[in-house]
Amino acid sequence: METPYGEIPDRFVPNMRPVEMHDYLRRSQTRRSVLKGAGAVGLAAALSPVLWRQSDSFASTPDAPQWIAYGTDPATQMHVSWSTGTATGTRQVPPSPQVRWGKNTRYGAQQAATNSGPVPVPSTVPGEPAENTVYNNTLLVGLHPDSTYHYSVSNDGKTWSADATFRTAVAKTSDFRFTAFGDHGTHSTSTAPMAALVANLRPAFCVVSGDLSYATPLPIPIPQTARFHPEAWDTFLGIIGPSAAQSIPWQVGVGTHEIEPLENHGYDGFLTRFPQPYDLTSGSPVVHTFAYGNVAFIQLDGNDLSAQATQINGYSQGAQTRWLEDKLVTYRRQDSGIDFIVVTFGNCVFSTNQNHGSDGGIRAVWEPLFDRYKVDLVINGHVHAYERTNPMRAGQPTTKVAPGGTVYPARQGTTYICAGGAGQGLYRTWYGTTDSPAGDTGAPTPPKVWQWSDGDGPAGGGGTNLDVTDTAEGFSAYSQPDHRRTRSPTACDEAG
Repeated sequence: METPYGEIPDRFVPNMRPVEMHDYLRRSQTRRSVLKGAGAVGLAAALSPVLWRQSDSFASTPDAPQWIAYGTDPATQMHVSWSTGTATGTRQVPPSPQVRWGKNTRYGAQQAATNSGPVPVPSTVPGEPAENTVYNNTLLVGLHPDSTYHYSVSNDGKTWSADATFRTAVAKTSDFRFTAFGDHGTHSTSTAPMAALVANLRPAFCVVSGDLSYATPLPIPIPQTARFHPEAWDTFLGIIGPSAAQSIPWQVGVGTHEIEPLENHGYDGFLTRFPQPYDLTSGSPVVHTFAYGNVAFIQLDGNDLSAQATQINGYSQGAQTRWLEDKLVTYRRQDSGIDFIVVTFGNCVFSTNQNHGSDGGIRAVWEPLFDRYKVDLVINGHVHAYERTNPMRAGQPTTKVAPGGTVYPARQGTTYICAGGAGQGLYRTWYGTTDSPAGDTGAPTPPKVWQWSDGDGPAGGGGTNLDVTDTAEGFSAYSQPDHRRTRSPTACDEAG
């Protein structure tokens, strides 16, 4: 099997898990062999498995990163995005950004970019770093369900990128696979292989819970700008685009590191780069839903309620929670066509990791809704590790489910997964114990949870945020601190 980072002998492939493919490629591609094979390509390219270099020239369009995401109807719509130039370079305004597309390489349809411009920078903030990358995007509509399309992008209508493909969603109930994780970073030795693993799994789409480029090492609200490096987005998109996101819809949400010293609660950069059907009636600029067959996905903003990452706590004043309940009511109607509900956001509702851990500000408000409307699965990131809970109701596990077991959510409860191993450094210290065969016995002390001293509510918490002993017991079913096994996206095969 050919991969972007080398060949895996076909005799090995049928019996290899994605993470084992990753380990094989790392062993077979030593630094010396990579440098030796690079030749005239140059040292910078040799040190990274991502063979992409961005230029200020429009003629570089074929090498610019591209990424896609579903529109309001995933079966008939697709957002196509690409970038021009770099954050720290001279701004290059594309004269005629456009996309050509069709069911073969003759394309047949062509349309101009709907939006083309840089991230809007507040004029009142001194020391704001340059944001000279131009982001272009357009929404393709009228597509046929469950169909493969070819597309190519251009900045001038003359020089076109290499052909890429994507597949629209199914229009009816069908078996499918999706991947999910969070906490990417911009690392050639970890972020890039994880994106490649997603591509090798061939999912219908990839859900990302947040924490993408880490252009802000810590959430930085206006007017603070120290340690804000927007050029990290150029690197990030240059990693995920060519290896996966130009052909696999990258359904991204926000984490704490998407809060930047920009307007819109810090999300103007995220919104410029990732057009998606956001629902402003939620009181948040970054939440939305989509459905694939009979499965609904709700992507929320956990920063609104977080008791651990408190920079914009309570900004929706309860509107996001009211919107969430309205969506859950809609999806649980018998005529909705939805049988399964998956919710994603950063910040873990349940975690036994000693870094960040559980977020009680979110748990206190949203877990009762997940219980009431029998949400099947909640996927979080923020904690850089993998952990799965037993099915939960009212803050406690209802039963134990071993690896490979079956959960019946309507009867047993919601499963919570932390999948924060998309590329950032892993967190290896745990509280308590689990039934994990990995032997992660953890510390003898029980897990902790972040809570507000004056209570947690839909409009945010009050008082002081405190890290206290958790009253939930025995919820962790499986956690994985070993980097050889943790660095794998969560792959879900959903049977209709």
